[in-house]
Amino acid sequence: MEKSYSKQIRNILAVIAVLLVIAALKLAGEVSVVLVLALFIFVLILPIAVGLEKTGLPAFLATLFSALLILVFLFLTVWFLLYSANTLVRTIPSYYGRINQLEALITSMIGRWVDLPEQFSIIDNLSIDWMGGVLVPALKSFSSSAIDIIGNVFVTFLLVLFLLIERHTLIPKIIQISRPDKQAKVSAVLDRIVKQVSKYLALKAVISLATGLLFYATAILARLDFAPMWGVMAFVLNFIPTFGSIIISVSMILMSVLQYAPDWTPVLITAAGAIGTQMILGNIIDPRLQGNNLNLSPFVILASLSIFGYIWGVVGMFLAVPLLSILEIIFANMDSTKGIAILLSSGSSFKRRMKYKEKEEKIDNPSLFSDVYMPGDEK
Repeated sequence: MEKSYSKQIRNILAVIAVLLVIAALKLAGEVSVVLVLALFIFVLILPIAVGLEKTGLPAFLATLFSALLILVFLFLTVWFLLYSANTLVRTIPSYYGRINQLEALITSMIGRWVDLPEQFSIIDNLSIDWMGGVLVPALKSFSSSAIDIIGNVFVTFLLVLFLLIERHTLIPKIIQISRPDKQAKVSAVLDRIVKQVSKYLALKAVISLATGLLFYATAILARLDFAPMWGVMAFVLNFIPTFGSIIISVSMILMSVLQYAPDWTPVLITAAGAIGTQMILGNIIDPRLQGNNLNLSPFVILASLSIFGYIWGVVGMFLAVPLLSILEIIFANMDSTKGIAILLSSGSSFKRRMKYKEKEEKIDNPSLFSDVYMPGDEK
C-alpha cells in the first residue's frame, strides 16, 4: 500500500515537473529556442564532420568546412525570408483589384441561391482592411525585424561553431559524468540519437527537395506568380508533418483562385499538382523510405507539434519530430521511463504477444486486443 502511494506521488511530481519545464521554456522562449536550434544543427552537421575526418582530413579543416556549410545555409535562409517579404510588400497591393473582382464573383454565385441586398459586399460587411490594415503592415513589420533575425542567426552560428570545436571532448565528458556501469549504455544512446535524427533529416530533406521541385514545376505550369517562392516554401514546410503540407497546398490553391478566377483551368492544374504531389510523396514514398526509423505514434507527433509550436512558434514545429525522437530514445533506455517510451512509440516494433498467447492456449473467443502489439522480445 505504501509502495503504491509513493509511486502515485512520484507520478504527480513528474507531471508537475513537465509542466514547469514547459512553462520555463515558454518564458525563456527567445533564449531557449536559440540553444535548442544550435543543438539541433550540431546533431545534423556532426556526422558530416566525423565523415570528413574519417577520410583523413585534419580536424581543423573538417570543422571549418562544416562551419562554412552552416553559414551558407543560414545566410540563404535569411536572404530568402527577407527577399520574399520585400517582394510581397511591393507586389501584393496590386492584388487589391483582383480581390474586389473575386469578391464580386463570389457574391454573384451566392446571389443565384440566396436573395442578397443590392450593393451587397462581403468585404465591406467584414469591416476589415485586409490589405492596408493587416497583410501589408505584417509584412513590413517582418522586414523591419531583420536586425533581430540576423542577430539570432549569428548567435546560433557561434553556438554551433563552438560545439563543433569541442565535439571531441563534449560527448566524452557527457559519458564520463555518468555512472561507470552506465557509460557504455550512455555512449550507445548518444550514438543512436545522432544516427536516427540524422537519418530522418536526410530522408526528409530528399523528400522535401522533390516536393519543392514539383511545387515549383506546378507553379510554372499554371503560370502562378512567385513560382520560386512556392517551391522553397514547399521544401521548408514539408518538414512540418501534416500541417506543413496542408498549409502550402491550401495557400497555393487560394493564390491560383485569386490570380485567375473565373478561369478555372489554372486553378485545377494547381490543385492537381499540389494534392497529387502530397499524396504520392507524403503518403506513399515518404512512409516507405522512413519505414520504422522513427517508431513514433502519429497522434503523439501531432500533439508534439501543438506543444512545441506553443513554446517556440513555427521553429518549434520544425523541431518537434526530431526532439520527440530523441526523447523516445532516452526514455526507452531508462527503466523508470520505459512505459512513457511505449506510449510515445507507434508499437510497430513489438510482437503480437497476446495473439501468440491465444494461439498457444487455443482460445475460442479471441481478445478484443488480439491485434495489439505488446512489449516483448524482438526476436
